[in-house]
Amino acid sequence: MKLLLQKKLPAYLGTEHTEISCSHKEAIGLIEELPFYYDEPFADSSAIPTTLVSLAARKHVTVALSADAGDEVFAGYNRYDYIQRYGERLNKIPSFIRKSIVQGMEIVPSRSIPYFKNTYNFHNRYEKIKGVMSNPTEEQIMMSLSEQFTDAQMQKIATYKYEKLATAYASKELKEEFFSPLSFMMAVDYQTYLVDDILQKVDRASMTVSLEGREPYLDHRLIEWAAQLPNKYKYNKGEKKYILKEILHDYIPKKMMDRPKMGFAIPIAEWLQRDLRHLVDQYINEDLIKAQKLFDWTIVGDIKHQFLSGKKEYDVKMWYFLMFQMWYEKWMT
Repeated sequence: MKLLLQKKLPAYLGTEHTEISCSHKEAIGLIEELPFYYDEPFADSSAIPTTLVSLAARKHVTVALSADAGDEVFAGYNRYDYIQRYGERLNKIPSFIRKSIVQGMEIVPSRSIPYFKNTYNFHNRYEKIKGVMSNPTEEQIMMSLSEQFTDAQMQKIATYKYEKLATAYASKELKEEFFSPLSFMMAVDYQTYLVDDILQKVDRASMTVSLEGREPYLDHRLIEWAAQLPNKYKYNKGEKKYILKEILHDYIPKKMMDRPKMGFAIPIAEWLQRDLRHLVDQYINEDLIKAQKLFDWTIVGDIKHQFLSGKKEYDVKMWYFLMFQMWYEKWMT
C-alpha cells in the first residue's frame, strides 16, 4: 500500500511528493533537545518525527499547511470507536451488578489473576475497566481512554499533596439538545488534547526550525459548520471522518485510501530498553528520585523494573517519567 501511494497518488493530485528517510541516530539525537524547545513537561513522543518533518519542509518553504483538528472536528480518533460501541452497553448493566464486579476487582489485584497477568497491558487495562465499571459516564469513559495515570495511582506515586485541576472533561457547556457521547468526546478533545498537546507539539516543532505552520481546519467558519452536522456525517457505521473520506473519494480511488489510521508513532519501548537505556538509568534511579522528594521510588522503581524485565506496556509511563525528569533538570535545578 505504501509503495502504491508513493507512485500513484502524486499523479491523481498533480502534486510533488517528498519521501523522508529518518535515520535512527538522527531521531534519537533530538530527544535530549526536547526539554529546551518545549520548556514544559511534554511527553508526546510524536514531537520527534514532527520536528524531523518540519526540518525537511523548511529546506524548501517557510510556511506550511497542517491538518490538525481534523480528528477532533470530524471524529477521527480510534478511541471514538470505544464509546460508540461499548458506552451504551456498559450503562445497560444494572448498577448493583457493576458494583459487585468492582468490589470483586478491588479484592483480587490484577497480579493475582492466572494467565492474564502475563498478557500485554493487562494491569493497566484492569485498572481502567475498574474505573469505567464504577461509573460508566461519558466523562469517566473518556478519562479512562485518555489518562496514562489514574488519579488514584498519582496519589500513591506523588510524595506531596496536590490539587487536581478542573478540566473540560467535567464541562457542562454542551447543550442538552446537541449532546451525544460522540459529540461530548469531540468537544473535550477539542478543548484539551488539541490545545494542550497537538497544537503545542506542532507549533514548537515547526518553530524549532523557523517554519510557520498554518491550520486550515481551525477556521472558525469550518468549525461552526461541522459542529452542526449530524454525527452520521462524522462517524458512520464504524467509519471515522466519514464526510471527509467521501469528499476525498471524488479525487482519489477509495481502494487507495482504504487503510487503518496511522499516527506518528515511534518505537518507544525498543529505544528505552536499548539506545536510551543510559538516559533511563541517569534520570530514573533511586538516588535521584529520593533526592528530588517528588515521587515514591518504591512505585517508580517497580515500574522501571517491570519495564526493563520485558513488560513493554509500561513504555509510555517510562517515557513520561523520562521527559519530566529531563525537563526538571533543565529548568528546575
